[in-house]
Amino acid sequence: MSAEREDMWQALLRSGEAIATDEDYEHGYKREVRQDLQQYVTFRVSGEVYGLAIHEIEEISKVFQTTHVPRTAEFLLGIGNVRGRIMPVVDLARRLRLRPTERGRSARVLIVQLNDEPYGLVVDEVMGVIRIPPESMEEKPGGLTGQRAEFIRGLGRDGHEIVIILALPALLDAKDFVKLGPTTPEEGRG
Repeated sequence: MSAEREDMWQALLRSGEAIATDEDYEHGYKREVRQDLQQYVTFRVSGEVYGLAIHEIEEISKVFQTTHVPRTAEFLLGIGNVRGRIMPVVDLARRLRLRPTERGRSARVLIVQLNDEPYGLVVDEVMGVIRIPPESMEEKPGGLTGQRAEFIRGLGRDGHEIVIILALPALLDAKDFVKLGPTTPEEGRG
């Protein structure tokens, strides 16, 4: 057996999962594949781990240039153009009322769609895709209140790590995108 194959076999043995052999398959063994696992794209924002259902994300892009739009909420970086599609681009750290961190090379834009409209969500880093079984999902705790709580759909466990699953409709509620009235003297002078 090659060293690489031996290492994989040893890793499987150490994982504690039952390992089927050729003989098991000859006697009618069928490996169960769970169909109820949900897939989530996980990402980091201001040091916290969040997730969105994989079907909510159209693509993941490098950070692109945006054009500021006056009288919009501070979390809206502006509008951007991705292959001819114009979309609002949201700084997810600011939207979640977290302390923004300096954007590094690993920052990405998650391009999502809500009500047939594209949006960009800027995150610090995309971590990967995980599968969470229903029994590892929890409703958001009742103690979470306020505007930030409405952004949370639930909590998922991935091993020992808790992933905060976001509610896209609440995050992208259009009424929050516009500033009401002038907020600085310069804006009030028209």
